[in-house]
Amino acid sequence: MASVIPFPPTRWSLIGRASSGSGTTELLDRYADCLTRYLHLRFPREDPSDRDDVVQEVLVHLLEHPELLAGASPREGGKFRYFLATVALNQARNAFRSRWRQRNREQPHDNHLMAASEATATETADPHAVDQAWQAAVLASAWADLRGWASNGSIEAEIPALITAHLVDGMPLRELAQAHHLSLATCQRRIAKGRTWLQKAITDRGIE
Repeated sequence: MASVIPFPPTRWSLIGRASSGSGTTELLDRYADCLTRYLHLRFPREDPSDRDDVVQEVLVHLLEHPELLAGASPREGGKFRYFLATVALNQARNAFRSRWRQRNREQPHDNHLMAASEATATETADPHAVDQAWQAAVLASAWADLRGWASNGSIEAEIPALITAHLVDGMPLRELAQAHHLSLATCQRRIAKGRTWLQKAITDRGIE
């Protein structure tokens, strides 16, 4: 589904407010899941507990240093998430380096953090991996929004289940309608409505 959904262009007004300190929390709320997923992809061999701690350290660091966002600028072919992921990646490398140095006093041999911790060059985030993390984060949030709208009555309660069964699991419309005791036409309308609301959720969250 992600391959056919266009993501909208960057809202640089929001990014500009964040770089001055006034919108940092809002901006990081939008990107936290993406950064978390990206750093988990980038450091798959690290201890899960360490990795979770480092991710939190990175997010807190970005929140407390909005001036880091001031280095972002729109450019041909560039996306803000690439810039932010690069900042987060290098901050995470620093955090792992610090942890390795502390542990190395007691465990000097064959520590797999050695390579990451001793690297000193600034590394640029891989756009493909960042895009993977970004799309997964946006879609996860959009599905959560859809379930929330179904819970509060904004849309029919069965719409998330209909969308999941039809679009994700590939269940035929006729079988789906029978399973939910709906007419075929009603089932089609609710799936169409669900797709529209899901697209809205993606678009609302899809800043670059």
